[in-house]
Amino acid sequence: MTQSKFPIIKRNIITPFFFVVFVILLISCQSANFTSTITELMTPSPTLMLTTFTNTENSENANPQATEEEMTITPTTTKTVEINQSATFTVGKTNQIATPIIMNTDLPISTFTPTIENTLAESQTPTVFFTPTKTLVPTRTPYPTLTRRPSRTPSITPSPTPPLAFFRINNLGMYSKVISPVRPEAIVSPGEDGLIHVELIDETTKTIQKEVFDYSNYAGRHFGISPEIDFTLDSVSESARLIITSFDRYERIMWLTSVDLVLLSIGKNQITAPTDFTEPYIIRLPKENDEIQGGMLQVTGLARILNSNPIILECVDSQGKIITSTQIELHASIEGMSHIPFSEFLPYQVSESTNVRLTIRQESNNRIPGTISLFSYEITLLP
Repeated sequence: MTQSKFPIIKRNIITPFFFVVFVILLISCQSANFTSTITELMTPSPTLMLTTFTNTENSENANPQATEEEMTITPTTTKTVEINQSATFTVGKTNQIATPIIMNTDLPISTFTPTIENTLAESQTPTVFFTPTKTLVPTRTPYPTLTRRPSRTPSITPSPTPPLAFFRINNLGMYSKVISPVRPEAIVSPGEDGLIHVELIDETTKTIQKEVFDYSNYAGRHFGISPEIDFTLDSVSESARLIITSFDRYERIMWLTSVDLVLLSIGKNQITAPTDFTEPYIIRLPKENDEIQGGMLQVTGLARILNSNPIILECVDSQGKIITSTQIELHASIEGMSHIPFSEFLPYQVSESTNVRLTIRQESNNRIPGTISLFSYEITLLP
């Protein structure tokens, strides 16, 4: 039997191969993450081409010759170990086996880690400021307005609410039936002499009863009174007028108010409530104590209709003489107006500065004649 002359060549090739496999397995076992890094993938090992050289003896030639003999060694299927990314096993395309590069992951690796320094302000949360914007509100497009053309008939401007009457009787209305004593409740002001006159007159203007009350201590004041007025009758009943007046220093009437009553000798009071407490006459011009010159006096104001008779304007001097006068007819009041406006011119003639009392009054239109209401104040007439 012929023994190979080159047994050492086969041994020298196979032994390093198994040594490399053994080293790879040993390194894998030493890894801390062995169980999680081994992937059991079965891959065929590369085919190794082994070339052997055999010496043959030529009978004819004593010189030995080496003959080249190829042997194909196919190793059995082995497990390919995939070790993270630290160990790399590279198989080249050549017929030689590449030496694996082994990296020990257990050793510390010096790496460069950049340090980022971020300096924050006191508050790590940025503060966002919102500047409010002015929201424009859409405006309406103006539409043309209709302008009223003035009418040919002048319109009357409603007057302010008239004040309460300066002189008035609060508890007795027209034609109240009363027995003696009658007790009027009135708002009055003493005259310049400090006196208040209360009088009952009959249908002939004859005085039934008259009382004068001295309120000198209350001169210039405005207050209420409730005097008792006794009377006696020759009949069961009689028409009468209760008049309350005050006078100035020249005995001219300053204020007068009245109410028509039915006096009873027997029975009981049957009171009718008053209907209107407002001032009957309101004079706008002239003002109290005004001086008028030129021979013409203009009087404007408002008046409330008490009856169908006209109102009377008079200027009375200190002797009781009427310097000038006129009458103003009042027509039916306009709806919504209690007082009717008026304006009148009064001519006068004086030779010197004259103190007069401008008086506005109205006469009765029933069976008892006389003045039923009067209002007055002083002015001065100049030539």
